[in-house]
Amino acid sequence: MENIIIREATVDDAEEMISYLNIVGGESDNLMHGAEGFKVPVEGVKRRIQASHDADNSVILIALAEGEIIARAELSGYPSSRLHHNATLSIAVRKDYWNKKIGTRLMTEIIERARELNLRNIELEVIADNMAAIALYHKMGFSDIGVYKKWWFANNTYSDAIIMQKCLYE
Repeated sequence: MENIIIREATVDDAEEMISYLNIVGGESDNLMHGAEGFKVPVEGVKRRIQASHDADNSVILIALAEGEIIARAELSGYPSSRLHHNATLSIAVRKDYWNKKIGTRLMTEIIERARELNLRNIELEVIADNMAAIALYHKMGFSDIGVYKKWWFANNTYSDAIIMQKCLYE
């Protein structure tokens, strides 16, 4: 997929980001919101993007195809000085673009940005049966460090989540 552009999100992307989040929420049970929709108003999304831009340990990246957001990755750094070197990762790709290496490209870019931000650790949680995501995270150097039991609730079922971490500097 040569025509994919990856760049940092800006506040001007807020409305399109909401549309994108509503699409991906309806395509997977592995995201924080589902088919019921992403319920944050545009001003809230603008504030989140601006706060990420202003922070020295956070970033939101978007992948675009023909000007449309098809994937998003966010590193959300901790404000506390004792945890400032850590960030939590979230990533999602539109279903039409699964298995096309978009996730790998976005993960590669977000890890590079993490290094530029002088982060030392990236952490994430992934639903235990999300084998495609787990395979991607392992490929990108993440290690399993624990399990949240019955952490996720979707489709009237509780599921475990695997806690993963990537140490950028050993």
